[in-house]
Amino acid sequence: MSRALRPIVAVAGALVYAVAGGVMGAQNADWFGAGRNANALLPILGVGAGLVVIAARATSFHEQLSGSPAGRVGGYLAAAGAVFYVVSWLIEFAIFGTLTLALGLICVALAFWVRRLGSAVDRALVTLSAIGSLTWNTETTSAFLLVGVGLIWVVLAVRLLTPEKPVG
Repeated sequence: MSRALRPIVAVAGALVYAVAGGVMGAQNADWFGAGRNANALLPILGVGAGLVVIAARATSFHEQLSGSPAGRVGGYLAAAGAVFYVVSWLIEFAIFGTLTLALGLICVALAFWVRRLGSAVDRALVTLSAIGSLTWNTETTSAFLLVGVGLIWVVLAVRLLTPEKPVG
């Protein structure tokens, strides 16, 4: 993937994730008569998260992050969480994707703080992303938290994955 394409793919993935979270929250709030079928949107969440993970893996940001054991584990768990979401139409148990992705983001946040990657704002955004990913539920309007997580990922993609903005 070209250097210029990485942030675009990450932003697109983050927006897919945010939109899926918004639709899920709207369904749970019974807006627009959409009905409740949040589990049908889990594979879309996985595609969005997967695009963000794929875009981030081929950057200097990833090299610095993977220099830490928590960062390496976090990257693998985030990728696994995306896969769990994508195959959730088979598993039908959202907690696998939710916990795996959230644990991956917690590990990434830990690596950010320990290695002092990015600015304090970047570290706070990664931490908020991890918290939002952990605290939502497919059956309640808390799915709207995923909109915030996706938008945080948009900001982080622009701040951390653009070639002109080296991390650290």
